[in-house]
Amino acid sequence: MSDRRKPAPHLTEDDGREPRMQVTDRRKGALQGAPRAEPPGDEGGEEAPAGNPDAPDPVEPADAGESPAQVSYLDDLMRLQAEFDNYRKRMLKEQTGMAKRASGRLIERLLPILDNFQAALAHGEGGAGLGLIYKELTGALEAEGLQAIEAEGTRFDPRIHDAVESRESDEVSEPVVAQVYRRGYLLHDKVLRPAMVVVARPLENADSRQAEG
Repeated sequence: MSDRRKPAPHLTEDDGREPRMQVTDRRKGALQGAPRAEPPGDEGGEEAPAGNPDAPDPVEPADAGESPAQVSYLDDLMRLQAEFDNYRKRMLKEQTGMAKRASGRLIERLLPILDNFQAALAHGEGGAGLGLIYKELTGALEAEGLQAIEAEGTRFDPRIHDAVESRESDEVSEPVVAQVYRRGYLLHDKVLRPAMVVVARPLENADSRQAEG
């Protein structure tokens, strides 16, 4: 018995296998047949000029002027600065005035001590040591603005002189300070204590006597 292999049968579409599918790209044909679109341009058909793609976008220039809000803020700032300067000057003036008033009260309380020194020196008491202490005390007070009022022999001034006695004299033609009972003082050019003085005034009937003579 001969063993002959049968040749493989030729497979066709009817052999039970799925037939091969052929895919056609219809888009390619559609694109090839479609009309080519023209780039947008002017109505006359001219093409728009191509710009530089690397160029930056145009930037609008900033407004060089200041906005109303900025002007208002600057005005408020300047007004506040002026008010602060005025406040600082006013406070400095008030502090200076308070310091002067406190110094004036202290010096005024020391004036009776100066009077006692002067009375003791006038009677020759204490010697050179007392005179040295009085000189140092008056020097310290003068450095604080104290100044003695020159009265004896000067024209009577009711603003700085306090007349406690008045005498007629034929040697004067106007009221003049003849004697000082108590020395007066100025502090920073203001009267701290007026001088207590005796005033010599002209004779009241001097003119009539001269007329009779």
